[in-house]
Amino acid sequence: MINSQLNIPELKLRLRYDAGKYGDGREYPAVDEYRSLSLLDADLPTLFPYTGNGDLIPPPERSRPLVELRLANLLQALTTTDPWKEEWVSFWRDHFSVYGEDGSVRAFLPHWERTVIREHCWGNFTEMLKASAQHPCMLYYLNNQSSRAGSPNENYARELFELHTLGRSAYLNNLFADWKKVPGAREGKPSGYIDEDVYEAARAFTGWTVENGAGIGGGQNLPKTGRFTYVEAWHDNYQKRVLANEFASFAGPMKDGERVLSLCASHKATAQHLASKMVNRLVGNNAPASLVSSTANIFWENRNAPNQLTLVYAHLVRESQKIPVMQKQQARSPMRLVASFSRAVNLAPNLEEGRIMGPINEAAPPLYSWRSPDGPPHALALHLSSVYLRGRMQLAQGMAENWWGTGDWNPFDGLPTRRTYTQVLERWQKPLFGEVHPEMTATLLSTQNTNPNDIASDAKRACRLVGLMACAPSFQTQVALPTAEQWARAGGGGV
Repeated sequence: MINSQLNIPELKLRLRYDAGKYGDGREYPAVDEYRSLSLLDADLPTLFPYTGNGDLIPPPERSRPLVELRLANLLQALTTTDPWKEEWVSFWRDHFSVYGEDGSVRAFLPHWERTVIREHCWGNFTEMLKASAQHPCMLYYLNNQSSRAGSPNENYARELFELHTLGRSAYLNNLFADWKKVPGAREGKPSGYIDEDVYEAARAFTGWTVENGAGIGGGQNLPKTGRFTYVEAWHDNYQKRVLANEFASFAGPMKDGERVLSLCASHKATAQHLASKMVNRLVGNNAPASLVSSTANIFWENRNAPNQLTLVYAHLVRESQKIPVMQKQQARSPMRLVASFSRAVNLAPNLEEGRIMGPINEAAPPLYSWRSPDGPPHALALHLSSVYLRGRMQLAQGMAENWWGTGDWNPFDGLPTRRTYTQVLERWQKPLFGEVHPEMTATLLSTQNTNPNDIASDAKRACRLVGLMACAPSFQTQVALPTAEQWARAGGGGV
């Protein structure tokens, strides 16, 4: 249950929109009320009306599954004692990226995150890959729900090879147009893939679709549930060849697609591709090449283990301890910024109006907003670029000064009655940065025309100064992986 995973309190989110009309002319009333986060644990049939199919949900409400999910992730960032777990979830969310602003995808996102990403990210990669391939979010996003014999859609098959498994570096069509010439192909173990593999894989996934009311011939229609289904009449049953492996005709329901997924998931190029992404995201692009190689080996050697991804993560934790902390800095996500600042200043944010989500979404690519299937980049260069840096600084400042109704906090907590501005800043540097920075105090007070020895009596001014400190690069960044002690304390991941 996602509620228990996220430790969500009884939060009410404001829903407000004007009266309007459905496409067929029916009217719906204006709404201004508070509702609980009721869709996070919803099954697919409950979420299906939010696609707009059947005009059962007023259009202004159809974004609610995504709104709830984003708020739930903020709540998780605020309440978790192991924030590094959320970084691992985020890695897989971005790896299997889907575009949530598309209505048919957006409707099912709470179910996608719960049953595909969170349920499998500490388990086995092949099982996660299979779950993603059969989920309506992926089926709609990459158009496989309409793929049929005679006109197979190649979108999913292309991204399966290029992004989800073997990776772009394993694309060899520019070198080999004939599959037999690919190194290792004659032994059934090609070193990479060519366009023919994509074409044949697309045929293997014909008939994999969603119960969305579509006609299937003979006067019959699929039910409207949003669930995965296989339509035999839409499947290309004839022989195929994928990654130098021959597929016999009429192998059985879904066998062709399942075999493609297994071949891709267990390919050595997949281990290398995923290891490179993991190391770059969680350790940094300056990590030694040997770490990528050893991580790929752990992934490959444990490809059949039910806890394969936990073992890979444990390896990353262990080996990353050998790398200096300053070489492992990654940008804090906006949600982590909010959570880290709130935790540092003892603020329990008020989130009921949801106003904080707008600034969060302006400080980095919002969750599930990346249009292309390659997923949002996570490099420091992007997050600390001019595009997002202003938003990140405003986010820290706005939390400090309560711009969005998240709540006030006491900047004089733990200080004597007559305290100087120097004492105020040094009081909050330890929670924010882990240590006191006298040079930061001096520079900040100087730029703000404040005498370090002035008595601090203005709470708003003190909050503003602390907010400015939170704009410092050392607060905007973090180490994504836990220390060995944190990992051990969590019981090896607590999974």
